[in-house]
Amino acid sequence: MMVDREVLISALKLTRDGAHTTIEALSKDSRVPIQTVYETIRRLGNEGLITVRGCDVNMVGERRIMAAAKAVEMGADLERVCTFLTWSEFEDISGFAFEASGFSVKRSFRFKWSGRRWEVDIVAYKGRTVISVDCKHWRRNWRGSSIKRIVENHIERTKALSEALPNLRLIPKIKGRLTVVPVILSLVQGPFKFYMDVPVVPILQLRNFIEEMPLHIGSMRHFTSASP
Repeated sequence: MMVDREVLISALKLTRDGAHTTIEALSKDSRVPIQTVYETIRRLGNEGLITVRGCDVNMVGERRIMAAAKAVEMGADLERVCTFLTWSEFEDISGFAFEASGFSVKRSFRFKWSGRRWEVDIVAYKGRTVISVDCKHWRRNWRGSSIKRIVENHIERTKALSEALPNLRLIPKIKGRLTVVPVILSLVQGPFKFYMDVPVVPILQLRNFIEEMPLHIGSMRHFTSASP
């Protein structure tokens, strides 16, 4: 397991920004014998984490997120792993998950309200539902106290968004009121799944969360907003 972890971390490091690497380079970077790297890469390829063609190795898109989560599950330091993930990768994968479920998505959405400037990492909307997502792609101290602070700040941010929506022209005009839901998105599961009725969702569970959300949205923290 330790060998798999170190090879995964090296693969994340060497394929950042869309780069390709080789089994020889992985062996050198991870300090794992090349024959062992061959066996490990074959196994990780069968799990869908890495693409292997001859000696050429690549890891793109959602596979990089999956590989990062797998490495952390194997005991890798969360901060170390996430230094090899770009912020845009994490945000893009999150946005794509909402788009695949029919949501329209705005990334890094900035607005002014109540004399302040605000920014929401992802605003996803479909019908009368608006999801306000705060992406936390790494957290050294992913403990209860830090999550509570993150959630409290995002509740304030989402409340401001719900109040500002009628003036933002973000969403096409829809009759009726909108339901605005705050969500925290992380690379891995924190110490609890909800705080103050706000879901804390690991990114690899995001698609399932989106599918099941309509059944539970009434029990989640949410705000109502007049349609734009």
